[in-house]
Amino acid sequence: MIYALTNGGLYVCFSILLGTNILALLSPAHKVEIAIRRHILTLLAVLIPVITIIPVLELTMTLDGYRDTGILSSFIHVLTELDSGRVWGILLLLVLFYIGINLFSTQSKGTYLVGIFLIVSMIFVHCTSGHGANIEGYKGTLYHTFHMLAVCAWAGILLVVSWFSSNDENWRPFVHWFTRFAVVSVLILTITGIIMSFLFTESIVSSWTLPYGQALLIKHLLFFAMLTFAFMNGFLIKKKVENTPSFSPRKWWRAESFLILSIFSVTGFMTEQETPQNIAQSLSRQEPSLLFQTFTSVDVSHELMLSPNLMSALFAFFSLVFIAMTIYSFIKRESTMAALFMVAMAVFSLYVSLMNSVAHIV
Repeated sequence: MIYALTNGGLYVCFSILLGTNILALLSPAHKVEIAIRRHILTLLAVLIPVITIIPVLELTMTLDGYRDTGILSSFIHVLTELDSGRVWGILLLLVLFYIGINLFSTQSKGTYLVGIFLIVSMIFVHCTSGHGANIEGYKGTLYHTFHMLAVCAWAGILLVVSWFSSNDENWRPFVHWFTRFAVVSVLILTITGIIMSFLFTESIVSSWTLPYGQALLIKHLLFFAMLTFAFMNGFLIKKKVENTPSFSPRKWWRAESFLILSIFSVTGFMTEQETPQNIAQSLSRQEPSLLFQTFTSVDVSHELMLSPNLMSALFAFFSLVFIAMTIYSFIKRESTMAALFMVAMAVFSLYVSLMNSVAHIV
């Protein structure tokens, strides 16, 4: 659970830093006014090495149990000899450069471009120690990097605008370009996400027996829910802003940001789980996922597939009804909390539908 929060927080830091610097490059005519102080950006940058040092310290403590040279010597060994330690050291240097530029440089486009370069470099360095790099080397690192850049750029702009905008002017020109930007970002993260899903898993359905597979399924369902909000906050809000210039989409983007934070948390949990590349071997070392055992009674010793039935079709229908109610609540300008509840019920219904569809391959 701690890694879900800390790694999720890491993605928030990357996103807000990247989103702020991208917005800073735009002319005032194409964005709403943003009020985010430098010390907040500095704090977010400081949190990056603080969060990422946790697994480094755990590795140091484990290594120290096999060495008699002292904790400091073990820490230096991790930093200089092991990939995770070297990655943390490079991240620390990049963060220090960014903090120096953020605190002591003038606010100019050149400064923000350098800031974007440093943040992109941090994301790339972070991805070199992820599952993609461990499984597919540089190819996996590139897939992971493009995936993270797409989601951090899109989510970062949305988080910054929804929580740090200081007025309700210029929504129309901002929504006009951001909708297209969001569409491109979603396409990139969807394509790279699908590629990585097949790279990391031996069988998508059979992987649901393991914690990583369950987390991946929940992440995909939350992404489906977020696409519903993205549709409302992009295309439907675009029409509302054009027809009603005084309309502010801020509260609906804040609602979408909660879905983004949920996805970040699930992704953070996944980073510390074993990927299901050899499911039978993994199940020989651990029990099936508690969620899988709760919602199904299928024997995990066989390869699994989806076999829709009446019960799964019923819950799939419930999911569609809840999605329709979510969109209806937006059109009628009802509570965002009600919309979030409806979309959460849609995710739960679709999850139950899929789990009821799991069966053995005959």
